[in-house]
Amino acid sequence: MNGMNGRNLNPESLQSLEMARKKTKKQKVKLQVRPPTQERSRQTVSTILDACAKILVQEGYFGVTTDKIAKDAGVSIGSIYQFFGNKESVISAVIVDLFERDKLFFEKAMSNIQDLSPEQRINKLIATALDLYNTEIELRSRIQNIYQYLVDQKYYSKLMESYISLFVQFIPKTEGRNNQTQAMLTVHSFIGLMEHIVQTRKDFSSDKALTTEITRFFCGYLNNKW
Repeated sequence: MNGMNGRNLNPESLQSLEMARKKTKKQKVKLQVRPPTQERSRQTVSTILDACAKILVQEGYFGVTTDKIAKDAGVSIGSIYQFFGNKESVISAVIVDLFERDKLFFEKAMSNIQDLSPEQRINKLIATALDLYNTEIELRSRIQNIYQYLVDQKYYSKLMESYISLFVQFIPKTEGRNNQTQAMLTVHSFIGLMEHIVQTRKDFSSDKALTTEITRFFCGYLNNKW
């Protein structure tokens, strides 16, 4: 899910990346998130995350401040610090929230495909993955160069493992091929490719030639056609 080599990063992306890297390396930023326990608190947190995501999309990492989040969310600054230790913690929560919604989207889409043939299941798998990256593209493009430093690595590893396990279920068994390895290679290479695309080709879904080649590449590999 990383694969940043070769990206055409704009100045803000480079600055955001370097700042996040330095803060993580020096351990100056400690992510502190306190989960809400009541419905009213959960609604407040949801409003805070929505406001943070909006500012992140509009102004980028450096444009986000707790004061701006509070103002846009219509809450006091104290309400933010009741649940989050700093702005990085709020941004981290926004990213994790996106990742969790992605997972639910994917699992729901793949839950009723029992009647499809093995090849159709693979096609559905890749089509769903493409559909997923066509949602919230502006937010996705903003987090690509910072999420590695603002998301717990154990959480992220488990997330990747869950996607790999899901893919394994649908890959046809073929003698001489290892489904686990195929799934691992597919998940990481697909995510790396799409992270690049959402930064450089935000209208990718309208490029039929591009989406067709992506589909052909991954479906051909998973259907053991090459």
